[in-house]
Amino acid sequence: MNQKFFQQKIKNNPRPIIVEFWAPWCGPCKMMAPALKKAAEDFDGKVDLWKINADKEPELLRDLGVKGIPTMFGYFEGKEIARKTGAMAPQHVNDFFAAVAEQKPFIRSLSWVERLIRVLMAVAVAVVAWLNGPAYWLFAVAAVILFSAVYDRCPVYKVLRLQVKSWLNGTVKSEE
Repeated sequence: MNQKFFQQKIKNNPRPIIVEFWAPWCGPCKMMAPALKKAAEDFDGKVDLWKINADKEPELLRDLGVKGIPTMFGYFEGKEIARKTGAMAPQHVNDFFAAVAEQKPFIRSLSWVERLIRVLMAVAVAVVAWLNGPAYWLFAVAAVILFSAVYDRCPVYKVLRLQVKSWLNGTVKSEE
């Protein structure tokens, strides 16, 4: 399947589409398969799931910029609205389907356990920094780790992320 044919199929589909690139030898792909099957059943009639074997379509992967598998794309009216590379927990697979069904980008949020682990790591690094002199570069590392625990809730980060993404996509609009 070439990219032109792929884009034509996506554009002509009446519902949002999730395309998963997988391979039979891929462990994370096998791990995600039950969650994908369940999400496809839960969103039946709202979102279509297309599974494409990466080993059989290397040109399409290259054309779409797929760097690893599993990779999932969300499309609506021929346009990419979501992309995620790597394995996802079942809840995140379901969240991906929900985002695509609503024609919204997929933004994975951290669980409270992941946040707590990052906060504790930041505190540990800060303590080591304090005990070593103080080591300012370690304080900076601790600050980055701490920020990573709350970045998805930070309004400044959200605004900057969208602006940088629009610059990278070439969609910056001038103020009128």
